Amino acid sequence: MTGIKKYSRIFKENRALKYGCILLLLVVLIAIFAPFLETYGPKQLSSDTLMAPCKEHWLGTDDLGRDVYSMLIEGSRVSLTVGIIAAAITGVIGVLFGAIAGYFGGAADKIMNEVINIFMMLPTFFLVLIIIALFGSSMLNVMIVIGLTSWPSNARLMRAQAMSLRERTFVKSAEAIGESRTAIILRYIIPNGIFPVIANTTMNIGGAILTEASLSFLGLGDPNVVSWGQMINQGRGYILNGWWVAAFAGLAILLIVLIFYLIGDGITAWMNPKTGGKH
Repeated sequence: MTGIKKYSRIFKENRALKYGCILLLLVVLIAIFAPFLETYGPKQLSSDTLMAPCKEHWLGTDDLGRDVYSMLIEGSRVSLTVGIIAAAITGVIGVLFGAIAGYFGGAADKIMNEVINIFMMLPTFFLVLIIIALFGSSMLNVMIVIGLTSWPSNARLMRAQAMSLRERTFVKSAEAIGESRTAIILRYIIPNGIFPVIANTTMNIGGAILTEASLSFLGLGDPNVVSWGQMINQGRGYILNGWWVAAFAGLAILLIVLIFYLIGDGITAWMNPKTGGKH
């Protein structure tokens, strides 16, 4: 009961986290129940091309007669899937890489830190463009490529945490009783140093969604799925007489990125002892 009261207080005082989680829950429910919420098939063509928002088509139609509202609902699934899986990949790689570098130190840390620096200096988006152009633009490729190019920030955070934790008494005690380095990393370093990485990874979800939308806007996304970036690309040619196609998709991207920023910012404030979890 005490734990419930504690988390209730955190959500009450931390408005960014509270509003972010409420909005995220709403988006997740929309994505889960998309087939029931869509008024038309998201790829269903009709003769009602570029129809303005009306009773039949709540958010209008695009140049092929597809219902914009249904496309937005379907696009939420794509954005959440890409963002969460890509961010999970960045989290796993960053945590393991940073924990090993920070805990072992010495030559291993220097080499691994240089690898992190190299990836930090690379123009990530252009690297993603090249890889997608070479290996194809399937949804799986997009998620993997975004994940494999966005992990250095997590590695930096985890490395700093590991360097601090390796000097703590409980880690020294574990070393003294003969626990293996692998066990120490998995049982003590990562669990105690992962919280800043969680906050950063949450914000990375928004970044991954933006990257996928940018790729789709440039025509390098998966053509077999309905994407918000794809909708903006298709609607830009009709911005004067069909503004709703690109506008609503752009607002959807803005909202989802804002949601993950609020959650990440809220988690950061929660972990900051100076703010006491308030934000």
